[in-house]
Order: sequence, then structure tokens, then C-alpha cells
Amino acid sequence: MSTYSIVLAVVMLASMISTFALVLLSRRGANTLEILVSVCIMMSNVGYYVLSCSRNIHEALLANALAYVGGIFLPLLVVYILVDYSGSKVPFWFSSIILALNIFIFLSVIVTDRVPMYYATARLVSGPPAEIVMEPGPIYYIRFIVLAVELGLVGFFTILTYLGKRNASFRVMMIYAGSMIGAVVIYICKSFFELKYDMIPFLFLVYSLVLDYVVTRTTIYNVNLSVQEKIDELSSYGYLVFDRKFRYVGSNPMAEKFFPEIKEARIDSKIIAKDYALKDLLKWVTKNATEASEAKKTTGNYKKSITINDRSPSDRRFLECEMSFIHFGLENHVSGYLVEIIDDTDQHNMIESMSFRGESLKREVERQTKRAKSMQMSTILGMAAMIESRDNSTGGHINRTSECVALFVEHLRTLDDYNMSENYWDSVIYAAPLHDLGKISVDDAILRKPTGLTDDEYEKMKTHAEYGAQIMNKVLADVDDKEFVKVAANVAHYHHEKYNGTGYPDKLRGENIPFEARIMALADVFDALASRRYYKEPMSYDEAFEIIRQELGHHFDPHLGRIFISLKPQIIQLYESFEKTEYGRNKERSDFSVPVK
Repeated sequence: MSTYSIVLAVVMLASMISTFALVLLSRRGANTLEILVSVCIMMSNVGYYVLSCSRNIHEALLANALAYVGGIFLPLLVVYILVDYSGSKVPFWFSSIILALNIFIFLSVIVTDRVPMYYATARLVSGPPAEIVMEPGPIYYIRFIVLAVELGLVGFFTILTYLGKRNASFRVMMIYAGSMIGAVVIYICKSFFELKYDMIPFLFLVYSLVLDYVVTRTTIYNVNLSVQEKIDELSSYGYLVFDRKFRYVGSNPMAEKFFPEIKEARIDSKIIAKDYALKDLLKWVTKNATEASEAKKTTGNYKKSITINDRSPSDRRFLECEMSFIHFGLENHVSGYLVEIIDDTDQHNMIESMSFRGESLKREVERQTKRAKSMQMSTILGMAAMIESRDNSTGGHINRTSECVALFVEHLRTLDDYNMSENYWDSVIYAAPLHDLGKISVDDAILRKPTGLTDDEYEKMKTHAEYGAQIMNKVLADVDDKEFVKVAANVAHYHHEKYNGTGYPDKLRGENIPFEARIMALADVFDALASRRYYKEPMSYDEAFEIIRQELGHHFDPHLGRIFISLKPQIIQLYESFEKTEYGRNKERSDFSVPVK
């Protein structure tokens, strides 16, 4: 084996390791297209290595076809990535034609020894390294036309992003575009200057390693997750995120409301502020972060008061800013900075209008209480969103059941049947989104299994109820509202118990099942019956309510169940209101699903 072949073997192994690393990182940011890019690179480098060691023309042509996987499909995959990254769309017919041409070219390379259309003639020249000397056929030139179109698309979408779309990293897009252009330049140089050694495998390896870095890096940009969206809906706080070089990474709408200039900021670039208040904030962040890093004290928080619109008394706002450090990796390195912005105008004006200390202290306590409540609600909805994004079978299940429980509880409040406090009823509503929290502890192989579960797998799935209660007690350990903590834990723990004692995990019977869990069971089962799942079509509303009626005293609390059934018109109206949204009962996701047993 020649030295060149040994080097190619090392490059091949490094590409394999890089691909496996990317697959492991896929849960944290790599999408399907990026994984396919890495796989194409790995296959191509395998082909280049086998080609260098080939002993006859048949081995060489097969290895050459393998090496062409990257050369043919990599440019197309980069185009798809940039289209997705720029938020653009390509007509389906155009995309289909380009894909079909690439597949046709690849097939012509595979069968070139039988149908000499890609190579008119081909012979093997012994090494080191072994290489194919060929005479191009007609399809060989078609490939260059397709490649030119793909290069044009890469340039077009890169420029489009630079000119228009600000919520995508232009630096990351340049990495993709530059890597592809580099590969094309090296290929052209080899063809024209008849270089003895092919440099493309080495470029492919560099590209694969850069791809790993980009995927790891882009986790910091992932500010549009469903968790963040749900928190933003309720939050009255602004958030600004910078990387460790004080480049802008992201913000939420409230921060943009406080500082409109942020809307024009570009990701991965420093904010050039004109407004005095924003300038002051950026200067403060830089100063404190730099001093803390030099002192190696990166675990504390820094606070600052800022006044905005101070030239207009009617629009003047008083903001409280708190900066903290974002850590990443096993060694807890600082990867960025988070600035939380709180509108403290009402409290500030109230304090100024009061002439005695006692009233100002009271307002401060109210502000802290309000903040704690807001953070508690954000945590609740954030955890619920994480459950829904991990268990793809649920789709809008959490949203529908939560709204159904809210409707049911609001009706129960008005009845004399149950003597519960207002805080209790509120706690049941707030706890409903968390009823399946324990699924976080269920292995993906079971949770995302696209077929029915075995008995052993179902037993493991059932453990989510007990784990949900344990997690709830830990996550909410510091919450002052102990009644809410108890209600939330009971809802997670016992919503699969049945009134006749045949449920799980503890086979509780009748009134021994916590009242809040009996409420949750009705909404949970009704939604499972009335919604589409991968293994069934949705039942009609009449059929679903009839099953609920038949199960009174068996699965469900009979008195609660009759009240639930009496709300049939309101519940149907609620479900019909979801039909025009992503949470409609007929829009259940089916890529991965777990049947309800």
C-alpha cells in the first residue's frame, strides 16, 4: 500500500468519526440535510481510498462511483440547506428536475462499463496511486451544466440572505457556500493541470469537521424553539443574548419593544447603537463581562437601572437590567451573556409618589411576587412544550387537553357540589399541561416507536406516571405555593388510575384517586378518542362522549363524568375552534407515534 493510500485511509476513518459525531449531535441541532452532507462526504472518502488501491478496472469504476456520491449530491444538498436557511422556496418542479438529473448522472457513472455514456472509454493506470484515465462522454458535460446551475443557486441564496434575512447567520451560510466553491475549484484545477494526487478527499474532511463545528455552534442560535415561544407569550420581560465576543445572538419581542434598534441588528455582528440608552446598556455589558472574565468570577449576576425615552415624560420607561453568564461544555466555559430586562416603570412611579417608606416596601414585595408568579408560569408552559416536542405522537394534545380542563374547571367553580378554594381550581388548570411530564424519562426507542409496544415496552412506558410526580416535586421544590405543587404531582402521578381500581401505577380505587387526577383523566381520554393518531382515525364527538358515558363508574368518577358530559356543546365548540389552527384534532403528527393503551 502506497503512502498516499495510507493517508487516504486516515482521511476516510476521520470522516467516519466525524459523521458519527454529527449523528450524536443531531439531537442538539443537526437536521437531516446536514447529516446527509456528512454521510455523502464519508462515502466519497471511502471511494477515494478504494480507488487508490484498485487492482483492476472493475474495482476502480465501482470505487469511482462511490467517490462521485459527494461530487454529485453534495452541491445539491448545500443548495437545499441554503434555501432552508434563507427562508426561501424553490418551485417543486424545478427542484424535482435538478434532483432527477443528479440521480441520472450518478446512475450513468455506476453503469459506465456497460453503457459508456459518462465515460466514452476508461482504463486503469496502476499506482501509486491507481487512477482512471478516461475520455469524457456526453453525460460528463451535462454534469458540468447542472453543477453550474447549482453554483448559481448557492450564490443567489447567499446574497439573498445577506441583503434581506437577518435572523440567519450569514457567517454560517458563507461556510457552506465557501466549502462547495472550494471543492469545485480544486476539481477544476485537477482536471486542467492533471495533478497526480487528488486533494478533494482532504477538502471533504475539512468540510466535515467544519460541519460538526457549525452544528454545535448553531445550538446557541436556537431561540425560536416552542419552549421559548410559549414563554414569550406570557412573559413581560425582555431578553438579549450575546456570544462571548459580544456579538448579537438573539432577543425576544419584548426586548425589541424596549430597544427598537435591535430589530435591525444582524446575528453574529456587534450591535451599532445610536440610541443613548442602548449604547449605555451595551457598554455596561462589555465592561462587567470583561472584568468578570479577567477575575475568573463568571457565576454571579450584575444589575443596572436604565431610563429610556427620558425626553418624553409620558413615554418614559424605567428598566431594571440583570446580566448573567451562559456556560457551555464540561469545563463550564463562558459561551455568551444573557441580559434580562424588566419594565419597572409602574413600581418606580408608585414609589416616587409615596412619601413614606412602608408603602414603597409593600410595592417592592408585590413586584417580586408578580415576577415569581410570571417565572412559575413560564416554567410550566416551557416544560409542557418540551414534552410535546419530544413525544411527536401528542401533536396538539397538550394544548387541547389543557383548554378542555380549563373549561371543565371553570364550570365546576360555579357548582355547589365541590367546596374547593379558588387557588385549588387555578392550580388544576396550571397543572394540566404537565400531566405527561414523566415521558421525559422514557427512552426514545419506546417513546418514538412507530409501531405498537410489546408488553415489556408498555410496562416501561407506564413508569412515566411515577417519574412525572418525582420530577414535578424536584422541579417545583422551591415554589411557595405548596398546594399547586401537590396538585401538579397528583395530576402527573395518577391521571391513568381508573375508578374501578384497574388503572396504574398504584391501582387506586374510587375516592382514593386524587380529585384533580379524576378531572384530568376525563379530558385526557376524551382527547385520545376524538383525535387522530397514527393507528386510528378520530371518533366522532358523539361516539367519544358515548364511550365516556359507558365508562362511568368503571374508568371515570360517575358524578364528575356526568358533569363533563353535560358540557358536550361547549367542549365541541372548543374543539371546533382548534380546527383552523395547528392544534386541530385532525392534524395529529404521525412521523413517530405511541398508541394509548
